[in-house]
Amino acid sequence: MWMRILWGTLRRRPCRVGVTALAVAVGAALATALLAISLDITTKMARELRSYGANILVTPRDAGLRVEIGGMTINPPAAQGAIDENELTKLKTIFWRHNIVGFAPFLSMVIQAGDNKRVVLTGTWFDRRITLPKRAAASIGFGREEKAKGAEPNVFRTGVKTVSPWWQVKGRWAQDDDPRAAMVGIRVARQLALRVDQAFTVRHDDRERTLRVAGLVSTGGDEEEQIFVPLPVAQELLGLRKGADKVLVSALVEPEENLRKDLRGVDPSKMTPEQYETWYCSPIMGAVTKQIEEALPGTKARPIRRIAEAEGAFLGKVGLLMTLLTLTALAAAGLAVMTSMTATVQERRAEIGLMKAIGAGDAQVAFIFLSQAGLIGLAGGLLGYVAGLGLAIFIGQQVFDAAIALPPLLLPVVLVLAQGVALAGSALPVRRAMHFDPASLLGAAK
Repeated sequence: MWMRILWGTLRRRPCRVGVTALAVAVGAALATALLAISLDITTKMARELRSYGANILVTPRDAGLRVEIGGMTINPPAAQGAIDENELTKLKTIFWRHNIVGFAPFLSMVIQAGDNKRVVLTGTWFDRRITLPKRAAASIGFGREEKAKGAEPNVFRTGVKTVSPWWQVKGRWAQDDDPRAAMVGIRVARQLALRVDQAFTVRHDDRERTLRVAGLVSTGGDEEEQIFVPLPVAQELLGLRKGADKVLVSALVEPEENLRKDLRGVDPSKMTPEQYETWYCSPIMGAVTKQIEEALPGTKARPIRRIAEAEGAFLGKVGLLMTLLTLTALAAAGLAVMTSMTATVQERRAEIGLMKAIGAGDAQVAFIFLSQAGLIGLAGGLLGYVAGLGLAIFIGQQVFDAAIALPPLLLPVVLVLAQGVALAGSALPVRRAMHFDPASLLGAAK
């Protein structure tokens, strides 16, 4: 009986049912597209933001005296511990190893160049190939493996090119295996009257080295006041066999706002074991820096605040915008359903009165209308999901110039949202139908 009544209702009013299902489909389509974009594009945007520089600074925990020269803070080797650059592969073994995009060690000192002019010389990795431990991975992404095309298994390329790809170089990049190659900041080049391919000599204490300018570096920052050489060259000038005074790490992290509310701003040492496990397994800045310190004992990892905070705020605002747009689309669909269902209830007052007169209860009347709304929501949700996938792909290609990866759980989420919108929009008209007086309705029908 219930199916006959429901089918008869849908068959007698195809236009209104179709318009209502279309309204739900539009809302579901927008929700599908926005959710797909929000879940995938924000990850890609976070990866793109990594092109603006490293966001984590790792230094020896026992670093002592610091000297400010040319806008740079330098820890004299005698006053500090050293970070063994051979241990940096352990950064790709932490829990969030996939989120470590790149890292580069730095060893800085004050040298004499030209006519005894004092400048800062920094040893680093430019574009280094390193072999990772078996449990490490060269892929990046929030919990996903995305191996670069043609990449060798367990081989990772990292260095300044990775953590600071925004460097503008006139000439060419220095090679890590070329002990004579140097990259010179443009201000130092002007000061020493250097040009590309020109040789010059640097001195530190009683050690001397002849270098050749591979390229001139322009960044608009402190890098323009430094000379960059392969890390072993700087270590040799300092009389060291290994070591760096800092490491810059570029990592993909999520805003702390994505954490559970009870974990935000809480000191990890004061968390319960369950809370700590949840915090530790979240790709937020604090958890990643904690894991870096565990991988590199004797070091202190801290976020570069200006970059990390700006990135987190931007991604948070993008996520909030997507959420508000999704809620607006669903609310508009709900209003359309409520309008249509109100008109349907008004048209069927006589039927409602007759059903109540022959013994139908309020729950039975409500069940008939809500079943109709549920079917409309299911149909609209399926139609909207298909349309939303096409819209998401179109927006991804035209606006973000990127392919959208569609999560498999998106379909059930959209169907639940569509059903919820249809039922919520029907709640007020159905409540009104339940309170109709059958006697007055039948009398009005005569």
